[in-house]
Order: sequence, then structure tokens, then C-alpha cells
Amino acid sequence: MNSETDVGVSRRSVLRGGVAAAAGAAATGTAAAAEGGGGDGGGEKVVKVGPNGSNVFKPAEMYVKPGTKVRFVWESGGHNVHATEVPGDADWGVSTDIAGPPKEYTHTFDGPTGEYNYVCTPHASLGMKGTIIVTDSPPENKGYQTIVPDSAKTMAVGAMGSMTSVLGLAYFFMKYGGDYGE
Repeated sequence: MNSETDVGVSRRSVLRGGVAAAAGAAATGTAAAAEGGGGDGGGEKVVKVGPNGSNVFKPAEMYVKPGTKVRFVWESGGHNVHATEVPGDADWGVSTDIAGPPKEYTHTFDGPTGEYNYVCTPHASLGMKGTIIVTDSPPENKGYQTIVPDSAKTMAVGAMGSMTSVLGLAYFFMKYGGDYGE
């Protein structure tokens, strides 16, 4: 090494870099949280059909107010939506074709209130069934989509773990890294 051309890294510059990286990670988590939809205001809800290739509806149980539009979105192939049990004189007698992405089916649940049960015909024996409960007063936070999707949560945990590792190593090297003033 040539001491005349080498530039030293001060502890202050390492600390500034760590603070900037932590601020960037915090901003990323905030943006990911703001990106999701959801809430509890009627409008439209989404049921994922076969997410990640699994034989489930996600969510399996959903509470909606009358007039809410529910959109079924196929995320893997070989599935359908078949109504098995509906309240009284409900007009939901759906039986979609067996399909895969990008298939979508939308229905507005205007009433009557009650439980609307459905299955995926090929996978009913595997437990692929769901329920939409239409009620004027749904329980708080039961069956609504989360504001932050699972992928964003996973990314946030990974980012925070990375930041903790970097800051921990920076602290270790600053404290025990040796004397660079020579």
C-alpha cells in the first residue's frame, strides 16, 4: 500500500453511511406498506384461487357488506369456483369452468345476508373450500385483506436483518478493527 495515495475511512463517515442505509431501509418499508390496498369499506374484495400452486382459496373465509364486489383471481391452474350452499333466494349459483391464470370471475353480493359456501370441484376432497359471509355489520378485521402483503413483510424482515448485520459489523470493525492512524 502506498500511504501517500491511500485515503482513510473515518468512523464518522462509516456512521453516516450506516444512518443513511437505515433511513433507506425505513423508507422502503414505508413505501411497501403504503402500496397494499384493503380496508373495510365495501367496494371490492379479492379471493385468490390456488395461490402459489396450493389447493386453497385465500382468504378461505371473508366477511363483506351487502353490495360488495368480490373478484376471484386464478393464480394457478386446474381450479374452479362452484357454489355449494347459499342463503334462501340468493342469485349466486356459480359454477365456473376449470381454468388457470389469467382467469377472473366477479360477483356483487347484494343479498340476502348469510353464508355463501363454495368449493373447487376437483380439489374439494383436499379441503379447497371457502365461505363468503354477507352481513350488515362484519366483525372488525375478520376476513379482510391485510394492508401489507406477505411478500412485502418478507422483504422488510430481510432488509432489517441485512441492516442489522451491516451495522453490527461496522461497530465491530470500528471498535476492534485496529489502529488505522499509522
